[in-house]
Amino acid sequence: MILARVTGHVVATQKCDELRGSNLLLISALDDDQQPIKDRTWVAVDQVGAGTHDIVLAEEYFALNKERYKAMSVVAIVEKVFRDR
Repeated sequence: MILARVTGHVVATQKCDELRGSNLLLISALDDDQQPIKDRTWVAVDQVGAGTHDIVLAEEYFALNKERYKAMSVVAIVEKVFRDR
Protein backbone atom coordinates (compact mmCIF):
# COMPACT_ATOMS: atom_id res chain seq x y z
CA MET A 1 0.00 0.00 0.00
CA ILE A 2 1.22 3.53 -0.68
CA LEU A 3 0.32 6.95 0.65
CA ALA A 4 -0.51 9.29 -2.24
CA ARG A 5 -2.16 12.59 -3.13
CA VAL A 6 -4.84 12.87 -5.79
CA THR A 7 -3.53 15.34 -8.38
CA GLY A 8 -6.23 15.06 -11.04
CA HIS A 9 -8.85 13.04 -12.89
CA VAL A 10 -8.48 10.95 -16.02
CA VAL A 11 -11.31 10.93 -18.57
CA ALA A 12 -11.53 7.82 -20.76
CA THR A 13 -14.38 7.57 -23.24
CA GLN A 14 -13.74 3.86 -23.84
CA LYS A 15 -12.94 1.44 -21.02
CA CYS A 16 -12.66 -2.32 -20.63
CA ASP A 17 -15.72 -4.00 -19.10
CA GLU A 18 -14.12 -4.20 -15.64
CA LEU A 19 -13.63 -0.41 -15.55
CA ARG A 20 -17.05 0.72 -16.83
CA GLY A 21 -18.67 2.98 -14.26
CA SER A 22 -15.37 3.58 -12.43
CA ASN A 23 -13.69 6.92 -11.89
CA LEU A 24 -9.99 7.16 -12.71
CA LEU A 25 -7.70 9.39 -10.66
CA LEU A 26 -4.16 10.62 -11.18
CA ILE A 27 -2.23 9.99 -7.95
CA SER A 28 1.32 10.86 -6.84
CA ALA A 29 3.15 8.88 -4.15
CA LEU A 30 4.19 10.80 -1.03
CA ASP A 31 7.41 10.55 0.97
CA ASP A 32 7.68 10.50 4.78
CA ASP A 33 7.14 14.27 4.91
CA GLN A 34 4.02 14.00 2.70
CA GLN A 35 5.82 15.58 -0.25
CA PRO A 36 5.35 14.16 -3.78
CA ILE A 37 8.02 11.71 -4.95
CA LYS A 38 9.34 12.56 -8.42
CA ASP A 39 8.40 10.08 -11.18
CA ARG A 40 5.99 8.15 -8.92
CA THR A 41 2.62 8.95 -10.51
CA TRP A 42 -0.10 6.50 -11.51
CA VAL A 43 -3.65 6.32 -12.74
CA ALA A 44 -5.76 4.58 -10.09
CA VAL A 45 -9.30 3.24 -9.98
CA ASP A 46 -11.27 5.18 -7.35
CA GLN A 47 -13.11 2.85 -4.95
CA VAL A 48 -14.00 5.43 -2.27
CA GLY A 49 -15.04 8.74 -3.87
CA ALA A 50 -11.74 10.60 -3.43
CA GLY A 51 -11.24 14.06 -4.91
CA THR A 52 -8.42 16.30 -6.04
CA HIS A 53 -5.91 17.13 -3.24
CA ASP A 54 -7.13 14.28 -1.00
CA ILE A 55 -4.46 12.13 0.62
CA VAL A 56 -5.31 8.50 -0.04
CA LEU A 57 -4.10 4.95 0.44
CA ALA A 58 -3.65 3.09 -2.82
CA GLU A 59 -3.19 -0.63 -3.36
CA GLU A 60 -1.82 -2.38 -6.40
CA TYR A 61 -4.06 -5.04 -7.99
CA PHE A 62 -7.02 -4.50 -5.63
CA ALA A 63 -9.79 -3.67 -8.08
CA LEU A 64 -9.12 -5.82 -11.10
CA ASN A 65 -8.24 -9.36 -12.12
CA LYS A 66 -4.58 -9.80 -11.06
CA GLU A 67 -3.73 -12.17 -13.89
CA ARG A 68 -5.07 -9.86 -16.58
CA TYR A 69 -4.34 -6.28 -15.44
CA LYS A 70 -1.87 -4.34 -13.37
CA ALA A 71 -3.85 -1.58 -11.70
CA MET A 72 -3.73 0.78 -8.76
CA SER A 73 -6.85 1.22 -6.71
CA VAL A 74 -7.64 3.98 -4.19
CA VAL A 75 -8.95 2.11 -1.13
CA ALA A 76 -9.12 4.80 1.60
CA ILE A 77 -9.20 8.57 2.11
CA VAL A 78 -6.70 9.55 4.82
CA GLU A 79 -7.82 12.07 7.45
CA LYS A 80 -4.57 12.30 9.46
CA VAL A 81 -1.11 10.78 9.49
CA PHE A 82 0.59 10.37 12.87
CA ARG A 83 4.32 9.74 13.01
CA ASP A 84 6.77 9.17 15.85
CA ARG A 85 9.86 11.34 15.46
